[in-house]
Amino acid sequence: MRFSERVKQVKKEKGITNEALSEASGIPLGTLGKLLSGFTEEPKLSTAVAIAEALGCSLEYLATGKEAAPVLSAGEAAMLERYRALDAHGTRVCDYILNEEYMRATEQARNVVADVPAAFFREGIRRAAADKSANPAARTRRIPFFADRVSAGLGVHLETNDASAISIVDSPKTRGADFALRVSGDSMEPRYHDGDILLVSSHAEVAPGDLGIFICDGEGYFKKFGGDSLISLNPRYAPIPLSAFEAFSCRGKVLGVLKQKS
Repeated sequence: MRFSERVKQVKKEKGITNEALSEASGIPLGTLGKLLSGFTEEPKLSTAVAIAEALGCSLEYLATGKEAAPVLSAGEAAMLERYRALDAHGTRVCDYILNEEYMRATEQARNVVADVPAAFFREGIRRAAADKSANPAARTRRIPFFADRVSAGLGVHLETNDASAISIVDSPKTRGADFALRVSGDSMEPRYHDGDILLVSSHAEVAPGDLGIFICDGEGYFKKFGGDSLISLNPRYAPIPLSAFEAFSCRGKVLGVLKQKS
């Protein structure tokens, strides 16, 4: 069974749609579709890791079909070595004691849980969520942020040498972002709006249908790449043919919008 087939198997078992997996992993739906259809046989390591994390399974299982062997501590390894050196009588004694202690410990745990009101658990979950959101520092990283806006309209001059830094939450969806910049205009509405901050990967390949940052005759554009034209999502704007420019380059693929606290 191949990687893609194991991904589909886990998706089916857990009732996860392609859209949900794309959202959770940060992998574009088109890229995910190519992988699941078998068109892409060997995904990038970063892609495979993001999918495994989103599915809640190990990368080793998706790659080989085998779960990773549990890692023993030094103390556990020493205990196992001693157990294997025992004779039949010694293993029976150890098995009996281990079983009795396991039953005692699990019974105590069940009694403790039974005595705790459900409201206590709900409050614990609420506090854990609050703590997680109140202390994002351990889960963030900083990337360059270009304050000059890139056009989602008819093109604006993009100064790329004036960058500050911005903090983003480190997650599979944002991990590929190399820099951020702000949108100007309404040509990418209703999905993207004036003032949105875009997360951009300068290393990802931009194929027809992908959203990207393009420099045309010195002007910056945020558009969908049409192969021979730049396309707006807002139907009020006509496609811009690349033949209209003398110089054209792509600065990166747009991964999404940075969600900001209200």
